Amino acid sequence: MKRILFLALAMLGACGTGGALMTMNSFYEIPVGASSSDIVQQVGPPYAIHKKSDGTVEYEYIERINASARNLEERHYYIILKDDRVVSKRVKHTSPPAYTFDSYEMQTTQNQSRPMD
Repeated sequence: MKRILFLALAMLGACGTGGALMTMNSFYEIPVGASSSDIVQQVGPPYAIHKKSDGTVEYEYIERINASARNLEERHYYIILKDDRVVSKRVKHTSPPAYTFDSYEMQTTQNQSRPMD
């Protein structure tokens, strides 16, 4: 019985991942000249599609690298297509600031509502 329950949970977990995912490795494996259907088959549908005035179409994929609840890095992968074929690719890395507050100030600031001795 435990074995069946484990297999059922494993199958549900696999279904919940959403299929393919863009990573740095899968991004570099997409060759110039690939079609849009090849891309979607390999890594899934894009996060966004940007149509440019010069007739190119830009597929945007996002990879978030987390540690616990903290977002360590976010990578935006852009695949540029012209006439339904990849003509170029680029990556944009963003990293949030290491600290959004000054921990030293928090540790040394005195409570102003209390009278000083």
